[in-house]
Amino acid sequence: MFANVGFRTLRVSRGPVYGSYSQIISFSKRTFYSGAKNGYQSNNNHGDAYSSNAQTGPFTYKTAVAFQPKDRDDQIYQKLRDSIRSPTGEDNYFITSNNVRDIFAGVADGVGGWAEHGYDSSAISRELCKKMDEISTALAECSSKEPYLTPKTILGAAYKKIKDEKVVKVGGTTAIMAHFPPNGKLQVANLGDSWCGVFRDSKLVFQTKFQTVGFNAPYQLSIIPEEMLKEAERRGSKYILNTPADADEYSFQLKKNDIVILATDGVTDNIAAEDIELFLKDNSARTKDELQLLTQDFVKNVVSLSKDPSYPSVFAQEISKLTGKNYSGGKEDDITAVIVRVD
Repeated sequence: MFANVGFRTLRVSRGPVYGSYSQIISFSKRTFYSGAKNGYQSNNNHGDAYSSNAQTGPFTYKTAVAFQPKDRDDQIYQKLRDSIRSPTGEDNYFITSNNVRDIFAGVADGVGGWAEHGYDSSAISRELCKKMDEISTALAECSSKEPYLTPKTILGAAYKKIKDEKVVKVGGTTAIMAHFPPNGKLQVANLGDSWCGVFRDSKLVFQTKFQTVGFNAPYQLSIIPEEMLKEAERRGSKYILNTPADADEYSFQLKKNDIVILATDGVTDNIAAEDIELFLKDNSARTKDELQLLTQDFVKNVVSLSKDPSYPSVFAQEISKLTGKNYSGGKEDDITAVIVRVD
């Protein structure tokens, strides 16, 4: 099970969800404007701190995925039928594997603020994952050659495809993608506030950093018509317009029995890494033969906490620090997790 707090550095009062809901609603949907002060400077390159402990492999991988969309009874979704029908909500994911020794996986999270303006926020994350899947599958089928595209270049090629094909009219999405090769040298590209963490003996040994321009305003790949860009310029505002080149790249040497989690911010806004450590410790025996059931239980637990008005979630605690007022409660959101076991 999870611990009863998120970040241990701050406790918040037990009270109504988020204190005053009307006061906090403006924080809850991620924005696509860049007016906030930049809160994170991207390093863009991250070395492998554990390469001295490398194992030669070959490694094999087991994968599992679980997800739960948030409730879409809000009036703004009633005209967005594709969004309502999406089984993952505004989140999306892909897992590509032609054999157990070479895996590609990723998650993307459509920026929900667009729904308030009448656009399907799930479209861009869905199409981006579809294209990353197609490109990764083509690489995986070339079993006689080492893949020559990194996660970052695959992300770039996928984004270019959806722009060129003009399937998505308007939207923005975060994305994180990982390659699990036979030698266990994990490669990750991250743009925005989705997350990848590696757990060894139930302890976090590697994680990606969030990229944001301000609170609840992540880096994002966007598709915005020219007339909307010009209108924003006339108003003196700007959209968040990142490119795949802005993605951070990571390399990390895996070991056998490691657990790797790729997750959207529906997970990390509710629970902290310490909570995941505790969950994995309590369920360590299940990672080998019950990975899918374990993943489903993990997401089920996060969903339950996201709807708990007394739970001091990471998101509520960040708002408390930002406003100087005490807030409590989980953050209801689309929740997606891909879990990979290294064997």
